[in-house]
Amino acid sequence: MKRLIGQISAGARQPENWRSCTVFAVAFGALALLLVPMPQAAHQVAAYALAAISALLITLLLRSRSRFLGAQMANASAQKPHAPSDEDAPSAPGLAGRETLVSVLSRELTPALSPTLLGVIRIANYDRMAAFDVAVADRFLNAFHQRLETALGKTRYLARVERNCFAIWFGGPGDLQTAKAELQALAYALTQQIRGDAFAIEPELETGYAETSEEPETPAELISRALASLARPGGQAGASGAPGSRQPMTDMRRRFALEQDLRQAIGKGELALHYQPFIDTAGMRVSGAEALLRWSHPQLGAVSPAEFVPILEETGLMQDVGVWVLNTACRQLREWRTAGHTDFRMAINLSARQLQNPDLKTVIERTVKNHGLAPSNIELELTETAAMEDSALTLKLFRSLREAGFSLAIDDFGAGYSSLSYLKNLPFTKLKIDREFVSHVDQSSESRAICKALLELASGLGISALAEGVERREEVDTLALMGCTSFQGFYFARPMDAAAFTRMTTDPDWVAAACSPAAEMQGELKRCYS
Repeated sequence: MKRLIGQISAGARQPENWRSCTVFAVAFGALALLLVPMPQAAHQVAAYALAAISALLITLLLRSRSRFLGAQMANASAQKPHAPSDEDAPSAPGLAGRETLVSVLSRELTPALSPTLLGVIRIANYDRMAAFDVAVADRFLNAFHQRLETALGKTRYLARVERNCFAIWFGGPGDLQTAKAELQALAYALTQQIRGDAFAIEPELETGYAETSEEPETPAELISRALASLARPGGQAGASGAPGSRQPMTDMRRRFALEQDLRQAIGKGELALHYQPFIDTAGMRVSGAEALLRWSHPQLGAVSPAEFVPILEETGLMQDVGVWVLNTACRQLREWRTAGHTDFRMAINLSARQLQNPDLKTVIERTVKNHGLAPSNIELELTETAAMEDSALTLKLFRSLREAGFSLAIDDFGAGYSSLSYLKNLPFTKLKIDREFVSHVDQSSESRAICKALLELASGLGISALAEGVERREEVDTLALMGCTSFQGFYFARPMDAAAFTRMTTDPDWVAAACSPAAEMQGELKRCYS
């Protein structure tokens, strides 16, 4: 009997035997019910035995099924892909999460606490990495965490409050100002490139903090204030290539790689300025040049400005690159003027991001002075779209620059907002007619009407006008008959390096050939109206 019960028990533990065991349990139970009413003692014993076996089978079946289902659920949970959340943020052993930080703050946020702060550092480019390579992004994130932990030592409490965001509690030794200085120095040090087996990436950081308040405040409120303060200097929300955009994966990967390479481009000497001449047909001369940024990538070759300039803008790199451009252009102009080209004027583009720098005017004035130039030697260009981003700020800045003696040009006029009110209010000295209207102006009556109106508008405002993007002789002739005397475009010369620019623009035959056709047209125009 004991052996029989053992075999029944072993069989009931196998899922493939459950159905037959269930049939036997029901059958034994039914048979026991049939035998119980019989008077014979043997039948009574058999009935009790069958009932016991039936009950045993049912009990074993219930237990085995319960254990089996529990094991299956545990296994499914272990195999199910798990999306990381803020609460799971720590991936490195021993790194505290948000809940642990809340516990620490709950103990330390007391009326006796000296003023201090909770700092936060977020890796802004983590999501862009994770969008196309989660494994590399996570290895980079863990390497960053290790660097941050090493830099902090044991004096500060570190926790991860979001997947790519670390919080640093500055409670303990030191005062508020010391904590701010420490956070700033820490953020600066952490921007150094992190290298791994499959990557070499510079962290793009957002930093912020929340000072402790004298008013009662919960840990959650302090954390929320710190996260709300996050800011990336020069950064912009919704940058192209962000996760969730419809940008192809290959484009996102290329853009991120270009961003990393751009951070090294200045130091490696990959950036350069090319110069495109301004042609003054009335004076039969080259009146100046526009400095245009170019990037020669060591593997990709020449990268289009249309591709890399937006990256400079969105990542905040334009602030540093803009200073480099200003210095390089001023140095080149100084060389040309020393060589005898004293009537050259250098046009330098300003971006909307540069306008956000409150010290921009000081930087420009100091740089120009350091190179032995006068403000009148420099023309600052700004697109009308950029000028409209913060018209009040632009108005204040441009008025102060004009008072200092700089010339100001509105670039690509007609391609953006084309607001005559801000053209009237902003102190521009030159209007550059956009290529959209210049291209094939000889074949389009609408373009001719627009160009003529813009030339008359500039004349009425007392400012000069330049037609940019001219590529054909017919365009030059048509605009010259309208009275345009200032040109820029491929018809005359493509952008070129400084040496080629010097050779070309100092060749009197080239200058005469470039200016003569338009000069003849203008002479004809004068004869017609004289």
